[in-house]
Amino acid sequence: MATSLITQIPIFVFSSQIGDIELSTEQDVIEITLEDGLTEIYRSKLYAFDGKVTIVNIGEVIEQYMKAQKQTFVAFTLYYNKADGTNISSFNINTLYCSLVLDAEAGVFGSFNFLSTLTAKRVPRDSTDYLWLFHGQGTGQVKAHCVFIDENGETANATVTLRSLVTDDIGVTRIVVNQALINSMLKRAWGAEISKLMSYTIEYNNRFMTYYVVDFMPDVSFTFKNCFNVDEIAYFNAITTTKTKVNRSTAVVGGRYLFYDQSVDKTYEVESAPLTEEESYWVEQLLCSHSVWLGVAPDTTSLRKVIIADSDCEVHDDDEQLNKVKFTWQFAMKTPHLMKSFREDTNRIFTEPYNATFD
Repeated sequence: MATSLITQIPIFVFSSQIGDIELSTEQDVIEITLEDGLTEIYRSKLYAFDGKVTIVNIGEVIEQYMKAQKQTFVAFTLYYNKADGTNISSFNINTLYCSLVLDAEAGVFGSFNFLSTLTAKRVPRDSTDYLWLFHGQGTGQVKAHCVFIDENGETANATVTLRSLVTDDIGVTRIVVNQALINSMLKRAWGAEISKLMSYTIEYNNRFMTYYVVDFMPDVSFTFKNCFNVDEIAYFNAITTTKTKVNRSTAVVGGRYLFYDQSVDKTYEVESAPLTEEESYWVEQLLCSHSVWLGVAPDTTSLRKVIIADSDCEVHDDDEQLNKVKFTWQFAMKTPHLMKSFREDTNRIFTEPYNATFD
C-alpha cells in the first residue's frame, strides 16, 4: 500500500477552512515539508498508527505565515517523504487568506465577490476607497454605474468605464476607487455639469460593490487589514475623547521634590454614530485586525500605526435600537503624538493677526 492522501482538498481553499489532513501509508514514519515556492516554512516527522498519519494545525501554520508575509494568496506545496528523506509524493494547497470561517468555496467566492464582507458601503463625498479582487488569467473592465443629480435637479444615471484590467496569472489585484476620477469621467460622459453624485456601483466581471455618498466629513478614519489580509478603509462620524495619563514617582533630593520614572499614556476613546447591521459586523474586523493605521494614504508606510486597545461592539436585531461601536485606540509608538498642526488649521475662529492698537 503506497502513501496516499485521504483528505480531499479543493483547488482553492480559505486558510480558515484548512483542517487536519489525513494520509494513509505503509511507512512507520513519514516526514512532511510545507514550502512556499523554494522557501521551507514547516517540517515535521509523523508516526503512523493503524496505517494512517494525521497532520494537525497546518491551517494555523499557513495563516500565521501569510499574515507575517503580508500575503493574501499563496500556492503552497506539501511534500511527504520516507524517513530517509526519499520523496514519496506531494500535493498543492492553494490558499486564500481568511481569518473568518465562511460558508463558501474560496474559488467561487473570489469569482463573484471583491475581497470584503461588505456589499455596500457609506463613504464621504470626495473620498477614496480600495477594492481587492482574487482573479485568474483574463481581462475585464472596471465600470462605475452612477446615480446623480443633473444640472436640472433631476435624478439621472450613467455608466462609465474607469479602466481595463489584464491579469496574467492567479493572484490578487487592488483597484483604487477615487470619487474625483469618477466625477470627472461622469461629467465627460454626460456632457454637462453634474450637480451631485448620489451613489455608484463598481463592477468587475460579476463582482459588485455599491457606494452611497453621504455629506459628512469623517471625524476619524482608519486603514486596516481586513479578514482577507488586504487593506480596507473605515470612515467614522464619531466623537473622540482624548485621555492623557501621567505616571511618575517622586523623590526628595536636597530638600526638594523631584520626579523620576515618568511615563505618559495617551488614549483616544471613540464612539461612532449609528451604524447599519452590516457595517457593525464589518467593523469587528477593524477591532480585531492585526494591522491598523490612522488615516488614508495610497501607501500605509506614510501613515502612523495604531493599536485597538479596547472595544465594545454590540449589534441589535431590534429595529428600535441603534447599533454603535465604542473602542479605544492608541499609537503603536509610546511617545505622545501631536494630533493636529496648528499652522495648517484654517478653520479657527480668529483668522486675523492680533493687533494691540485700538482705534
